[in-house]
Amino acid sequence: MFRRITLTLAAAAIVMVVSSVSRADSFTVHGNATGVTATLNIISLSNNLLVFSVTNTSGGVVTGVGFDLGGTHGPLSLNSIVPNPQPGMEAFVFSTNPGNVPQFNSANLDFAMVTHADDFAGGNPPSGDPNGATTSQFSINGNFAGLTQAQIAAAVYVRFQSLPGAIGSDVGHSVTSVPEPATLFLVGSGLVGIGAYARRWRKRQA
Repeated sequence: MFRRITLTLAAAAIVMVVSSVSRADSFTVHGNATGVTATLNIISLSNNLLVFSVTNTSGGVVTGVGFDLGGTHGPLSLNSIVPNPQPGMEAFVFSTNPGNVPQFNSANLDFAMVTHADDFAGGNPPSGDPNGATTSQFSINGNFAGLTQAQIAAAVYVRFQSLPGAIGSDVGHSVTSVPEPATLFLVGSGLVGIGAYARRWRKRQA
């Protein structure tokens, strides 16, 4: 009986540890009309500061990144831009009036990093990030209290331009979480540990 309780407590402890570190900080953003993708990297999130970057993981050029957070999160302002060490000619500017989002007429962006001043829909491909490139790290001041990384990711819109073929452009919005390697390791280790303990316990009972 004591060993059974110990096993249960061990399993519960592992679940608690895994859940406490299972916070994903990377999200795959999928194109609305095409197969383009990008990765939203949330570097840090606090009550008053959001730090993020975006990696273009498909064709075309990322020319804008905006967020429709809903509610009141202002005043919003640009804290800093830390250039990415990768070579590139990106020229994103901060905007709290970025205009409409193609394919998502109901979106109301709270703020955006754009390559054409106050024009999320337009953009300027030569100033964006091509396939394989990662944007600078953008730090945004605002009221982000109560928001999780998943909620931030669900609010993102990524503008792609200069896509091959007739369509020419797209907007990514649907996101899926990218698990952290540490989380996967802990889950695997925890399951292996519980299995080994259970086997030893059964042998002793036999």
